Amino acid sequence: MYVRTIVLFVVFAMVAVFLGGRLFNLQILEYDKYLGKVLDNLLQVSVIKAQRGTIYDRNMQKLAANVTTYRVFISPVDIKEEEDRVRISKELSKILDVDYDTVYEKASKPNRKDETIKEHVDKETADKVRALIDKYDYTRQIYLQTTSKRYYPFENSAAQVIGYMGTDGGLFGLELQYNELLTGTDGKYITARNAKSESMPSKYDVKIDPENGYSLVTTLDMNIQAVLENQLQLTYKENMAGNNVCGIVMDVHTGAVLAMATNWGFDLNTPYTLVDDYADELKFSGLEQGSEEYNELKWELIYSMWRNKCVSETYEPGSTFKIITSAIGLETGVVSQDSVLVCTGKQTVGGVDISCHKKTGHGEGSFSYLLQQSCNPAMMQTAARIGTETFWKYFEEFGYLDKTGIDLPGEAAGINHTFSGFHSVEMATSSFGQTFKTTPIQQITAICSIANGGYVVTPHVVESLIDSDGNVVIDNSGESKRQVVSAEVCETLAEILEGGVIEGVARNAYVAGYRVAAKTGTSEKRDAEDETLRVGSTVAFAPADDPRIAVLIVVDEPGGPVKSGGTVAAPYVAAVVDQTLQYLNVGKVYTDEELATMSFLVDDYAGKEVAKALTEIETAGVTCKVIGQGSTVYSQLPLAGEQMSKTDGVVYLYAYDPELEERPPVTENKYETVPDVTGMKVSAAIMILTDKGFNIHITGSLNYAEGSGAQVGEQSVPAGSALQVGSVITIKSIHTDVSD
Repeated sequence: MYVRTIVLFVVFAMVAVFLGGRLFNLQILEYDKYLGKVLDNLLQVSVIKAQRGTIYDRNMQKLAANVTTYRVFISPVDIKEEEDRVRISKELSKILDVDYDTVYEKASKPNRKDETIKEHVDKETADKVRALIDKYDYTRQIYLQTTSKRYYPFENSAAQVIGYMGTDGGLFGLELQYNELLTGTDGKYITARNAKSESMPSKYDVKIDPENGYSLVTTLDMNIQAVLENQLQLTYKENMAGNNVCGIVMDVHTGAVLAMATNWGFDLNTPYTLVDDYADELKFSGLEQGSEEYNELKWELIYSMWRNKCVSETYEPGSTFKIITSAIGLETGVVSQDSVLVCTGKQTVGGVDISCHKKTGHGEGSFSYLLQQSCNPAMMQTAARIGTETFWKYFEEFGYLDKTGIDLPGEAAGINHTFSGFHSVEMATSSFGQTFKTTPIQQITAICSIANGGYVVTPHVVESLIDSDGNVVIDNSGESKRQVVSAEVCETLAEILEGGVIEGVARNAYVAGYRVAAKTGTSEKRDAEDETLRVGSTVAFAPADDPRIAVLIVVDEPGGPVKSGGTVAAPYVAAVVDQTLQYLNVGKVYTDEELATMSFLVDDYAGKEVAKALTEIETAGVTCKVIGQGSTVYSQLPLAGEQMSKTDGVVYLYAYDPELEERPPVTENKYETVPDVTGMKVSAAIMILTDKGFNIHITGSLNYAEGSGAQVGEQSVPAGSALQVGSVITIKSIHTDVSD
């Protein structure tokens, strides 16, 4: 008996010690762990989504915004009856256009509290779901959660810059670059529920408000963006660019990117839909739809469509880099405007003959003249005087050895020589922009330093970040990095480049009323199998005497017979400069020569007194002829709203007496056959057309008499057409004798 008592005591003591230790472990050591498990079963956490920040342009137009949508989900654990399960599956499949079997399968999952039926449902559809909930009292079975969907109001404009937001955040562009700041922090709503999922009072009920993401105020101006995109589309089509085109408009003082684009955009609201050219490439690839090779090509094209060519691709800048070589030469004093250099058509450097684009040579001329004519030997001679070490130092100072640091993802680095391999031949070819590669954003940034007085700026697309109340939380306005060359050198270079627009190889960049400094460039694609492939480009800043903007257009693989940047890019750069400066309210200042040749906008003279209309027209410097007898104008040629050249132009007014019912026929002016003037010198075409009695409107290069004379690229009325005398024929002027 005594032994049994002792044994039982020991056993109970051991059990007590074990239970005590276990309770101590549960209640003290692992209290938080098991409390968490209890709360997991007791508490229900609802996420309160933070609103993603809006993306604006500089005028506060929305570029990326959020549209309220709804997530429809069900709680299968609360669907007790088969009748309800069938009804819910049937009604939701009908309202949400979702497969019935899919809904029924989700509704049949035991112990599930949240099964999504459809996301991003619009308000109209959500109201139908609410009506279903109310009709059958499905408040515990069907739920609606407010969500949001990203929406891009401008669709395909600035697509590569703005970027796209996928399910897990930004995928490219600003949406990716600023993803964390745009996203914000989600909030939570925590409530206690019993076994029947009913709310019950609890000290654990709590609401944590979300912190909405910051909004971006970009430097983009969608009006300037539209100007650039329109010109890039024309550039692409008219020059049959095999590898697309791209362009940038930048504020020269701050580095703010006012516009950036490629020749095609794509709808950011449907970013996986290929643009027409890429869709055709996939369609006619010969690959079986759905095959691995087909899908690989499709994704390759999608990523290519998304890629920002201005930032992520490199090219040889060609003669546009001569601006930099010239700046170094003028800054170091090895050349001046009047330094005399000689071009024989080639230069021998390190035993290698390096040609000029003008094989016969430019002969002897001043540094200014040879730069305006884009002479390669002049640049090589300048570089030789500078020396490799000094040239390399400035090359680095202008930013060619580093990325610009623009606030966009995927910026490529330039492809350059190493200093140890930078000898006389490499320096000679680099002096005119070949045998090294840069990005368009890097090139225009360097050119901006010449336009703003010598300061290298940091290009940027976002001006500031603001909170939900509109307060600026981050100011990202551009700051100068360093001054590389003096303001005096920049002013001198601007004057030289402006002269190149008047009588040099950049004549197609001329804009009447604005002083434009520009340089054209053409480079070989040395890494391409086809040795004939070229890259043509033009960079300009204006007004030359007080620069506001810089513009760069790069045409990758122009397919026409003419591939020089002065032909394939300069006319479109001129159009962007012209329209942008007008939009920015920069007034035009015309020379006397320009005023004499300006177009005349024909007013509506119908109903006016003949004497008054005649005075208005002749005061504007235009010849006027009155046909018919009477005191009142009843018709006219050209028609109201048309533009015509003042030179040799004639406005015909048809007069009648209002007291008489009959009017003389407007057809009193005879018809003439329109000749074919395409390919002719513009001056010759004007003479031929005006001799036949037609009025002329000239577009394109308005300095058509400079150099050897511009040619007619297009005419608005087809040759052979019968057209009434006095009607307007528009001809497009372009200098085809420019080479760089």
